Amino acid sequence: MELQIDAQEIARALARSEISSEQVFGAAALEPAGCADHVPRTAFFPGPVLGPAQEEVLRAAHGRLLGGGGFPDVLDLFGTSADLVPPGTDLTAPSLTAERLLVGSRPGLDLARALGEQPHLPFDDGSFDAALVTLEIGGLRRPLEVLREVGRVVRPQGLVAVSFGEARYDGAHTRLWAHATDREHIMLAEAFLEFSGARFSRPAAFTLFQGPQGLEWHEGPRSPELHRSVPVHLVLAYRDAVAPIHLASPPFPPPPPAPAKTRDDIRFDEAGRPHCPYCDERMGRYSPPVTVFEIDYGVDELYVCFNDGCEYYRGSRRCMRSQGHLGFTYRFMLNPENGATGPLLDDLWGGLRSCRID
Repeated sequence: MELQIDAQEIARALARSEISSEQVFGAAALEPAGCADHVPRTAFFPGPVLGPAQEEVLRAAHGRLLGGGGFPDVLDLFGTSADLVPPGTDLTAPSLTAERLLVGSRPGLDLARALGEQPHLPFDDGSFDAALVTLEIGGLRRPLEVLREVGRVVRPQGLVAVSFGEARYDGAHTRLWAHATDREHIMLAEAFLEFSGARFSRPAAFTLFQGPQGLEWHEGPRSPELHRSVPVHLVLAYRDAVAPIHLASPPFPPPPPAPAKTRDDIRFDEAGRPHCPYCDERMGRYSPPVTVFEIDYGVDELYVCFNDGCEYYRGSRRCMRSQGHLGFTYRFMLNPENGATGPLLDDLWGGLRSCRID
């Protein structure tokens, strides 16, 4: 995903609420992909169809989001959520005139196309407690303008939930969406909300899947251990601030912290090399740089887990972000001299690797 406008221009445009989707993503990227744009690395599916297991996952997720009576009036932006919400949920969807309904087409995509032509919702300001943007967000040719409208019709502290299935090539969606991977879809959904200028809170992204105990989730994109499951992605934001009902009882709370691993939990192979106790990958040798800013570890080398799929490393991003340290992470470290273990600060670009020995 390549932005067509730099960060400073985005900030200035957001302050004026004048930013357009074409300014950010480019006009060509927002055109329908079409069959000629087939991307070999993705499988072709003629629509964002969810399987029965995925539908059950999304139904359970919407139950967590909308249960408890905190969101009585819900906007169903594409009219695609009726079978995926708790019974009795009051859904309202924009209507299409007969001439805009295409024979054999997907009604949700028709609504996305209509909103692309005229991104205006026929509702008063603050008409809804929540908005569901289910499956067809990839069909929006003017996503920022549409989500700006969603922000207008959602009340303060109202919920906006964007959900979609696993990445599939779909010629009916925009090139921007059709050519993207799962990870890029999550980034795009977050960008649509953040760049809309609709005063949404910072988005939170979750990957949902069916686990042994029912609905399970983790923050961010699909992780290696989920290769046998078919996930659903969910990106959440709130108008101005988190809804009180979710502040008191988060719908997707983080797992309780596990006890920190120590040297006693580390496995050493026949060559005497330690393996990370969180992912069992062989740890690399790292030489701390000699600078006035570097912590003095008292040794020339440390052992560090450089596996980007390690649960310790993946969880570090969430932890650092929650503390306001954007762009930073940490990796599991072992001091071979005194057996001390713990986090070693890194950045999202893997800066520690510049001092890796092997």
